[in-house]
Amino acid sequence: MNTKIGLALSAVLLLSSSQIFATSYTVPPPNRSLIGQVTYGAVGGGETTTSLAKRYDLGHNAMISANPHLDRNNSGAVKIPSQHLLPSQARQGIVINLPEMRMYYYPPGSNVVLTYPIGIGKIGKTIPIKNAVITRKTENPTWVPPDDIREFNLQQGIVLPQVMPPGPDNPLGPYAIYMSIPTYLIHSTIFPESIGKRASFGCIRMYESDIQEFFPSIQGGISVAIINSPVKVGWQDDRLYMEAHEALEEHSDAPDASLPGMVQMISNKASDQPVLVDWQMVSYLARERDGLPHEIGVRIPRN
Repeated sequence: MNTKIGLALSAVLLLSSSQIFATSYTVPPPNRSLIGQVTYGAVGGGETTTSLAKRYDLGHNAMISANPHLDRNNSGAVKIPSQHLLPSQARQGIVINLPEMRMYYYPPGSNVVLTYPIGIGKIGKTIPIKNAVITRKTENPTWVPPDDIREFNLQQGIVLPQVMPPGPDNPLGPYAIYMSIPTYLIHSTIFPESIGKRASFGCIRMYESDIQEFFPSIQGGISVAIINSPVKVGWQDDRLYMEAHEALEEHSDAPDASLPGMVQMISNKASDQPVLVDWQMVSYLARERDGLPHEIGVRIPRN
């Protein structure tokens, strides 16, 4: 597949049944926040949610949230949730939205945004929610298991070495990117099924095919915003959209995790001009957090 930066697509395009969908987009103007599009596929006949997620560059969480019936039915039509609202943060550097389990990257000197599914820390092992910078990167990294990971594995009867050299058993995979937050990395993984899940001890995991493309353009000093935004609200011209994800369990008191918080967020977003809001849809999305952007309002023209 061509590199994502070079593609600069404005929509998600199918390359072939065996290739991953490109996830590179031209950065939209300030009054637009939508990228990508929702499409449809099917599971069954050898196609699984796992294979669809990998091919469309999605995580487990996105497929399940968009297709809750899959818990009861292992075959049939499914939504491919490959449309997203850009986070409200400045469109620069790396933005990691933990509840969404998705990363957005604005390569320096380009008008492109790339987006990737990620795996994040288990409950109680979440990476700190703060701003950071990239400090360095390494191919074929050596891994020094932290004490908590050594203890966890010991409880499973596994004794980890003090230092694990590069190789097929190294959980960092072949690529590691270090940040100014000590011990927390962005890295590839030998457990691709963990993408879109809370499975790590705090590090950000990526599909190897994703980080292989992401890695070359990363350099020291690039900003990293680690955010906790279970709900995103954004404009698409005169239409207001909302995208809701499940809140992180340990941050369920986040301001935008509740319906009153959503109402306040929408009111703030629509403060500059009268907006007709579909509050019934907002209430529905507060309950049914499918991770997809939905139109919730439209600007009312001034007389």
